[in-house]
Amino acid sequence: MSAKSQNWDINLLRKINKNQSTAATTFFKITSNSAYVIPLAYPMLSFAVGKIKKDNPLVRESFYSAVSLGTVSLLSYSIKIITKRPRPYIAYPSQLVFDKPSKTYSFPSGHTTVAFCSATSMALYYHKWYVTLPAYAWACTVAYSRMYLGKHYPSDVIGGIVLGVGIPLLFHFWKPANQWIDTTGKGLLHY
Repeated sequence: MSAKSQNWDINLLRKINKNQSTAATTFFKITSNSAYVIPLAYPMLSFAVGKIKKDNPLVRESFYSAVSLGTVSLLSYSIKIITKRPRPYIAYPSQLVFDKPSKTYSFPSGHTTVAFCSATSMALYYHKWYVTLPAYAWACTVAYSRMYLGKHYPSDVIGGIVLGVGIPLLFHFWKPANQWIDTTGKGLLHY
């Protein structure tokens, strides 16, 4: 990464990360932690409600969102291992506020990836502004929280957004992937 792009990345991160308050830090920790609760709960609840109501499109959605979530999680973790980008608080230890270190690398933000994957899955299925708007507002708040808490550079978050939005869109609109997921889902979940 060039020095100029790295400067932009760390300078923006410093602006977001400074002047923390106890209330805001608590809020952003809770929001950040929700990134692994909501994306897991969404396909499980969709499946359960779909089966109870005999709503095959909702059961299908549960499988699509689960496959998308699994794929983005695997890709995000693989990219972290390949790029081995140190966390910003490691590269700039005296310049950022953070509470506890993370065990993985920085790029892309896994929390952001799964949050945007979940929001995109919901948006593609429901096509309702009152679902899409809160879903993306939550995902954006998760993304911001990762920078506020000093865990990720802005470019890590952007990478997570691209991955989290891209995979559900690919699975939804690319016919070979769409057909494979649908055939597999019908075989496994009988919808």
